[in-house]
Amino acid sequence: MLTKEELIKEFKAIGIKEGMVLVVHTSLKNIGYIEEGPEAVIESLLEVLGDSGTLVMPSMASGEEVFDPKETSTDDMGIVAETFWRMPGVHRSSHPSSAFAAIGKHAEEIVAVHPLEEPEGMKSPIGKVYQLDGRVLLLGVSHDSNTTIHLAESLNHVPYRTYSTMLISENGKVEELQVPIINHCCQNFKKMESLLKEKGCLTVQQIGRGICQFMKAKDVIEVASAELKTNPYYFLCEDECEECTEAREYVK
Repeated sequence: MLTKEELIKEFKAIGIKEGMVLVVHTSLKNIGYIEEGPEAVIESLLEVLGDSGTLVMPSMASGEEVFDPKETSTDDMGIVAETFWRMPGVHRSSHPSSAFAAIGKHAEEIVAVHPLEEPEGMKSPIGKVYQLDGRVLLLGVSHDSNTTIHLAESLNHVPYRTYSTMLISENGKVEELQVPIINHCCQNFKKMESLLKEKGCLTVQQIGRGICQFMKAKDVIEVASAELKTNPYYFLCEDECEECTEAREYVK
């Protein structure tokens, strides 16, 4: 069991500091039992970041229903992210499938505009975290949850892009829109761990039962971009992976 005080100590030890812009991807199940639950994780992070810091979490929905930032539940984001966007003072972006939530100094700036055609591009919340010299914390999850790598794919114009049908409500009328996405299984995002370690850009620490990783968003973009410039398919599986096979077919 981890207490809030122990979490604060662990978060400081991994490198989180007051005033940072921090995007957190998390699995409470992999960390283990936390006294006071997901709220304690969020409150501990906010205490370390302080009033001048900003906490950001994915708040993505399925895209299969009309998205309401104030009502629509997250889809497979975990209990911490689901708890976070519902907390008082948290702002949430408007993208029907790729929303992010944030609280703190830069929260409104980060989520204010989230272009439909660029869900993980430079103008998206994850792009703004990068521009604000933000950090990434993988709390009990690996890089297959690291959305910043999708930003690298977007910036490097990977060819495997497709469209997803999503429901949008305009003036009370529901419409189907074809929204551009970069879609594949993301399992090869785990390659980033060794790449970042080789560059000395990654801090790895056990918190509770979970292995946690901490890094600069700029380092993620630099390292991922170096690989994508050489091989734009670097993050796609080579074996019989249905999602990555489909992604390759998008190019045709």
